[in-house]
Amino acid sequence: MIFKQLLRAQSVQKIQFSVSFIRYIASFALGLGLAGQVAAAELELRAATIGSQQGIQMAGLNALAAHVAEATNNSADIKLFHSGSLGDQVSNIEAIDTRLLDIATIETPITTIDEDMGILSLPYLFRDREHVSNVLSGEIGQELKDKLQKQGYRVIGFYEGGFRHITNNSHAIEKPEDLDGLRIRTPGSRQRVEMFNAYGANASPLPYPELYSALQTGVFDGQENPLVEVEASRFYEVQDYLSLSGHVYTVGFLLMNESRFQDLDASVQQALLEGGEQAFEATVNFGEQADQSVVELVKENGMEVNEVDTDAFIAASQPLWDSFTEGLSQEARDMVQRIADLP
Repeated sequence: MIFKQLLRAQSVQKIQFSVSFIRYIASFALGLGLAGQVAAAELELRAATIGSQQGIQMAGLNALAAHVAEATNNSADIKLFHSGSLGDQVSNIEAIDTRLLDIATIETPITTIDEDMGILSLPYLFRDREHVSNVLSGEIGQELKDKLQKQGYRVIGFYEGGFRHITNNSHAIEKPEDLDGLRIRTPGSRQRVEMFNAYGANASPLPYPELYSALQTGVFDGQENPLVEVEASRFYEVQDYLSLSGHVYTVGFLLMNESRFQDLDASVQQALLEGGEQAFEATVNFGEQADQSVVELVKENGMEVNEVDTDAFIAASQPLWDSFTEGLSQEARDMVQRIADLP
């Protein structure tokens, strides 16, 4: 959906470590113990995600690890750590910086590295998965990778986080005004908080691992996440309504320290990049299947599901584009229009 003016995203507020450096090392050591004892490969890489073991991020990491093992004749092995066992995404970025961690799945906090990446989270920027693929697999996707590489990070691949939808315990959401007064949890993104407050909600961030209990105890009335997370975190147990808004598509980054990447043999580098492409395909397939299966699952568990008035949400989102793009580079603002112009 093309808006008349270019957008600019405010960055996620640079948040402090959710755990201290010492706690991170302790959790990392614990994670190594949980990984189990197996025969050592010639090269062992460590990859972490906040996603659950059955979630979409792990679907991507599993595809990456399987390809790297096959392509290197098992001389390279990727150990996977899920469910935030090695910290949150900001902690994972810091661990990549210090080379305590090799690979991490990064979504909204990518803006702590480069604020311009916030354009990818603009409301209703992406129309559908074909549009997403055309963006990420083409010239713009390469430019995003190059931009992060200049700052010391290698994007070995993108992955699907998914189109985000709204759940709550009060009533079906059909128009933005239906959110009036509802306490909605968002990620730690100023942009996302402002978006839902503009819709009329009382939005505030909360660490993802705390969300289920916050919904269960009524601290929040609702939340917004892709369908895959509604299933993986069993939100259908503590929410009554699912409204299919698709207000934001979450682009995920398989991120690695560039100097660490350059230290690897060319064959391993190639295997990682090929595995990154397979991770993208695996997560898109995962998300497509979830579009049907999760809706059926939540209905079976008593949730009411409805479509929203998309035009009403787009109209309510249009004024946000100016404020969200304020302060970003002209290159980023131009890229928003280029994204919108792609089929």
